[in-house]
Amino acid sequence: MKYFVCVTLVFFSLPLFALDGAETIAPKTRIIKSLSWYSDQADRWEEKVRQEPANADAWLNFYAASRYSQKSLASLSSIASQAQKVISGTFEAKLIQALNEGYSENSMKLLMEAYAMKPQQSATYGPLMLANEIRMNTADRKEFGSKLLSSGQVSQALLSYSYNVLMSIESSAVLFIDGDNTTLPLFILQDVMNVRKDVTVLSLDLLTSEAYRTQKLKNSSLEFSLGSGDEDIKKMICSGLPEQNPSKKFYYALTIGGNNISSINNELYVVGLASQHSKARLDNISVIKENLEKRFMLDYLRVDFNGENEFSAGKVMSSNYLISMLLLNDHYVKTGELGKAEELKKLVAKIAAETGKQALVENFLHREEEVPLAPPVIISLDLKKMEVSLRQVKDNLYAYNTEVTNAQYNLFLNYLKTNHLTDTYEKAKIDLSQYDKTSQAFFNGYHTYLDPAIKTRGSVTQRTNFRNYPAVNISYEGAIAYCEWLTEQYNGNADRKYKKVKFRLPTVKEWQIAALGYVDFASWNLDENTVKVTIPPPGNEDEIVKGKETVIPVDNTVLYPWFKAYNYRNKAQNRRNCFLGNFKAPEDCKPCASPSVGMDGYSMMGPVASYFPNGMGLFDVVGNVAEMTEEKGRAAGGSWNHSPDESTIRSINEYKGPDATIGFRIFMDIIEK
Repeated sequence: MKYFVCVTLVFFSLPLFALDGAETIAPKTRIIKSLSWYSDQADRWEEKVRQEPANADAWLNFYAASRYSQKSLASLSSIASQAQKVISGTFEAKLIQALNEGYSENSMKLLMEAYAMKPQQSATYGPLMLANEIRMNTADRKEFGSKLLSSGQVSQALLSYSYNVLMSIESSAVLFIDGDNTTLPLFILQDVMNVRKDVTVLSLDLLTSEAYRTQKLKNSSLEFSLGSGDEDIKKMICSGLPEQNPSKKFYYALTIGGNNISSINNELYVVGLASQHSKARLDNISVIKENLEKRFMLDYLRVDFNGENEFSAGKVMSSNYLISMLLLNDHYVKTGELGKAEELKKLVAKIAAETGKQALVENFLHREEEVPLAPPVIISLDLKKMEVSLRQVKDNLYAYNTEVTNAQYNLFLNYLKTNHLTDTYEKAKIDLSQYDKTSQAFFNGYHTYLDPAIKTRGSVTQRTNFRNYPAVNISYEGAIAYCEWLTEQYNGNADRKYKKVKFRLPTVKEWQIAALGYVDFASWNLDENTVKVTIPPPGNEDEIVKGKETVIPVDNTVLYPWFKAYNYRNKAQNRRNCFLGNFKAPEDCKPCASPSVGMDGYSMMGPVASYFPNGMGLFDVVGNVAEMTEEKGRAAGGSWNHSPDESTIRSINEYKGPDATIGFRIFMDIIEK
């Protein structure tokens, strides 16, 4: 079977030199440069082979640069074919042909012939390690791993990085990796240095070979049945193995392509240099803390012991530390461990500078927030009302039954002003700058807090007291700050029900499942679920009439949370033409049989909980205001100014900043009961 390695391969190692701008292409276990650099080098080496067609070294560099610049398999095959015509029988020709054929029997033969011709040339060591892994020849895999290590073609920093990858993994767990420059150092650590041999390392590249996959998984005592469909095989492996082996722990290296894990991304938790798979909520911060404080080797990040340059594979890969380090830094700040936070902050800044990631971490490291030099002021909250208003989505994940109201958000803003938290207040305050004077006057009244204990006269009625209306015209950063503040307040309150929680914005998948409101859902992917619906007898479309209960798939016809009435699963109005949510009514809409304003009772925002809740007890998941998700700029569910078609449980509504159509609903993770 022909098998192509599609990410990186160890090609060869010759002294770096410049020749008409063409540089020797070092293996990615030692040096990693940009895609554009490899593309430029491929062009330069192509010109070189035109000038000197018998130059075998030029052909090998041309092939290597083309491979690293991700040229098509057809282009690579063309290069290999041309090389065979002019340098046939050479070490370079055999190596190029072997790499181009993948790990077929002929490829193995060619690799061994090339090795026999130049046994001291390290270019064959990496491919022979992988070829012997394909054939389950552990002794020869170890032999060539030892040769590759001794050759100096593996960055010492990459070995340290790979050590920390293995130390991110629980005992006897399974680790998925993707790419030979990450696979080879792990094999070297396990085979040659006897490091973490208990970890089962699975290369997604190699697992695409059916014969290898069958034998490897059998040897690893793992069950796997390949499903049907057009889904990418790597993606099926990443999601299928944990599903079919629930007693095993699975981890995914941070270098794995996002497409391969997109279907399980909601079940992955960063714990260091890998993400742990868990269907239940995982306190990954404590795991990150244990790994970075006690298990990882980090001195090589602080001091360059080996004099490696900025393109060293280990230094380039070190940017993957930033995710877990930023999470831990945030934890240190929140728990008052400011000394640790400052030390970690310095290391994060160093890594960011060396890897060109300064812009990505600058806001985090230099955000102008108040550092909690003293414990935060804890105010009295109606915790019982809050806890009663939370609805379980699944396991330790809960959602508030309504969108955050003006009253709730004004309490937060008042806290910030009272405690002189000016920077956070400026970030979180109501923003009306996008409106004209007339609109600003309206929204000033909408957002103004009116004490219900104060009796009002004339036109100031309960309807114009907007305390129970959704908070809008706030920034994404303001919503995040509110969640952080509420987390701090709840966890610091002695009367709380749960020991430790975290309030946050939901992921898109979490929001969609909560909006669906089906308590017995099986998957976080909306379309992978089935629901029970009531189908009324033929000729009777009344949604409240009892009918036959049937299980249907959640396909693209299931649009609204009242799907249980089957005939109304994709309809926004009831049989009296009244809208079932606060939407923007189409101009040709027939009048509702009930008195209304704006066809649904409200011309703009309406009070929260004005319509029936869904099956989980959540109000207004569609319409009223679109609800922010954790992805900045993406809200869900539509609003009073979106049409019914734009206000479904599947609707994603883009936004650029504070807006009258955008609010948010808080979700809560129970960290400790």
